[in-house]
Amino acid sequence: MTMQPPFTLQHLSWPQPVEVHSERWASEPNWDAPAMPSLPAWKLVLIDDVPCWSLDWRDHFRSGTKRWNPYEGGELRGFQVNFRLQVPHDGRLIFWDDDGSIIRRRGEIIHEDRSAHSLQRHELQVNAGDVLDIAQWQLGWDWMWSARLEADETRDQLSGLSPFRAALSEVQRQLLHPTGPPLKMYTHGKSPLCVVAGIYSMILNGYTPSAIILFGEEQWSKRTRSLFAELLPFAEVFRFHDAVTQIGRLAGNPLAGLARQHWFVMKACVALFLPPTECCMMDDDILILDSVDDALQAFSQCDLVYSPDQELGHGYVSTWGRLLGHSGHLPTGRFNAGLYWIRNVPDLRRVGISAARCRESLPFLWEQGLIATAYARRPTYQLPSQRYLFVLFDGLPGGLYGYDYANNPCGFAAIHYGGLAEKPSDAFAVQVLSDVLQRRRNPRREAFAAD
Repeated sequence: MTMQPPFTLQHLSWPQPVEVHSERWASEPNWDAPAMPSLPAWKLVLIDDVPCWSLDWRDHFRSGTKRWNPYEGGELRGFQVNFRLQVPHDGRLIFWDDDGSIIRRRGEIIHEDRSAHSLQRHELQVNAGDVLDIAQWQLGWDWMWSARLEADETRDQLSGLSPFRAALSEVQRQLLHPTGPPLKMYTHGKSPLCVVAGIYSMILNGYTPSAIILFGEEQWSKRTRSLFAELLPFAEVFRFHDAVTQIGRLAGNPLAGLARQHWFVMKACVALFLPPTECCMMDDDILILDSVDDALQAFSQCDLVYSPDQELGHGYVSTWGRLLGHSGHLPTGRFNAGLYWIRNVPDLRRVGISAARCRESLPFLWEQGLIATAYARRPTYQLPSQRYLFVLFDGLPGGLYGYDYANNPCGFAAIHYGGLAEKPSDAFAVQVLSDVLQRRRNPRREAFAAD
């Protein structure tokens, strides 16, 4: 099962107003405030690459209201909340608050911070069975309380990287026996553990690529480079300068210049103009839950096999039809660039010259429309949306954290989280990784399949 918080949330009060003097909480906590009928959901976050459990009060208090900007609202400036935790074992409670909080145990105050600040670290020694009453106030802006409970484990054992390190050896064993074409991924690397989780899930659940090539390194942070070096030691990194040079040589310098400026142009060029000429392209916001043999079988007979989008044929033809010589119905009008298998078009120079002439378009119409239109007269295959889920349009039963990734009862081969206002974070990757990667060892998996 997905990771669960080590402590139990027992109570949450209705928010109560407080007195504020010089941006400090001046009144006493209202410990007797009436209880709310529902409790907020814990959310796993990574702080210094260590999993912590977080209560986001703004998120909780804006639920049930629809706003144009989903990140606005819920501040309840000048209020406090009380909540109660029970601790299961001895250890150190390491917690962060924004703004300050007051904690009591058996009626005695053991921590008091009345200031206003961004997330700030604190630490308390706790014992098994302790019940902690916590009051936290809000001056404005973000309003969160996050914690983890450490016993005698080392930091490495608690690290969000530990499940990835545990899976790496199995991933490397699988790579000794490739079962399909190379995998390319273009990524900005802002959520590197999501990248690793996606690649691991393909290797252990989908198919084993003959090579793994990463693009986009010019955007990576120092942390991302370090994590990729440790957790993806088998991956080849295609350097940005080399990519631009090769695009210019194969498709012309005007297109190379556009690729240097725009990520969506570079991403399309990675698929069409950079080696290897036959590959799987996968976005960094995809998880693979089951075999993709249906895609590989279709790819043995087709030059483009793709997961479906909404019908965008009219937009693709409006953007690319004149440049690439296509009018009327577009058979690849539902092409989505999140996950697809492709063999490069033979006339790269002509496509490159045409692509360089398209200067203004929405990114998804530029990238997806170029490929969809260029392949409109070639053998293609659209994968079924029942197995290749696009959450933005199809939804996700149980939600991001509630879907049963271990048993995969809906039979999804792939889940694409593209286009969401809040995409999966590295903390999400840590939380569901074990379920996603342990599917092959789960005896219930066969039972679900048999049903």
